[in-house]
Amino acid sequence: MRNAISPWISQRLVIHNLMASLACLAIVFTAVASPAAAKTELPSEHRLPLQTAIEAASAAISTCRALGAEVSASVVDQHGQSIVQLQGDHAAPHTFGLSKKKAYTAVAMAPLQGVKRTSEVAAGLRASHQAIGDLALPADSIDEITPIAGGVIIEIDKEVVGAIGVSGARSGKEDEGCAESGALTTAKLYPF
Repeated sequence: MRNAISPWISQRLVIHNLMASLACLAIVFTAVASPAAAKTELPSEHRLPLQTAIEAASAAISTCRALGAEVSASVVDQHGQSIVQLQGDHAAPHTFGLSKKKAYTAVAMAPLQGVKRTSEVAAGLRASHQAIGDLALPADSIDEITPIAGGVIIEIDKEVVGAIGVSGARSGKEDEGCAESGALTTAKLYPF
C-alpha cells in the first residue's frame, strides 16, 4: 500500500516544486525584463546656474550703488548653500558675511512662515514674542539664522529655487529693495 501512495505523493511534490520554480522564474524575468518598473523615480528640482546667480548679485549691488550705497550680495540655492558672494568695491567688511546670512535666513525661514522676505520673518518673530529687542535676533546664532531685513527668496513659477541677501545700505529696507531687484533679475534671466 505504501508503494501505491508514494508515486502519487511524489508526482504531487514534483508538480508543486515545478510550479514554485516557474513562479520564481517569472518574477525574476519580470524584474530583469523591466528594470524601469523596479526603480524608484528620484525627485527633480530646479537649480540656479552660477551665471544667473552672479547676474542677480551684480544687479542688487548696482541697484544699491545707484542709491549711493556700497553693499555685498550673496545668492544661495534652495538648500542654503552658497552659489555666489560678491562684495561691492567699497562695501564694509562685515557686509560680506552678513549678506550670506540674510540669504540663508530667507531660504530657511521665509517659506516656513509663508512669506518672501527676511523683514517679514523678523516681523513674525516679533509678533510671536520670539524677538530680542527691535532686531528680532535670537540670543545665540541658530545655524546662521539672522532675521533682519535684506534677504529675499527667489521663486520661479511658485518654486523656491534660492534666495538673495544684501547688506551695507543705510537701512535693512534699502538692503531688501536691492535684494528684490536681484531676485527679479533672476526670474527674468532664467524662466523654467
